[in-house]
Amino acid sequence: MDPDRGERSAGDGARPAPEPGTVEVAVRPGDDGVAVVAVAGDIDAAAAPSVRGGVERAAAGARAVVLDLEEVELLASAGMTLLLELTEDLRGRGVPVLLAARARTVRRPLRITGLDRVLTLHDDVASARAAAGDGAAHG
Repeated sequence: MDPDRGERSAGDGARPAPEPGTVEVAVRPGDDGVAVVAVAGDIDAAAAPSVRGGVERAAAGARAVVLDLEEVELLASAGMTLLLELTEDLRGRGVPVLLAARARTVRRPLRITGLDRVLTLHDDVASARAAAGDGAAHG
């Protein structure tokens, strides 16, 4: 994926993008208590229940949740609201949420709205997992 354009190139080995207007959510529990929820496609009002369900499943028994948003094609206002709600809900339960994305399709709307100062952002899943392991996600 080209982080500046939010597009996949044909030769990058990535799986095909979901159809426009759809979302795919994959939950990967971690042996270290840090669960990863990979989201691909569009995070909008229609996708909110699927994303919320995936994060809730991941949070059950996890000490932290990393949202892998690198394959997100569209982050609509409803998606940003969802990210904020999930972060606040889980933080209240003692489960930090860290976002992993360097793609412009995610970073730009978060920056424009100021949510990049409220949500915990990392460039990739590895750095988010490392921060969760260090306890740095509680800020």
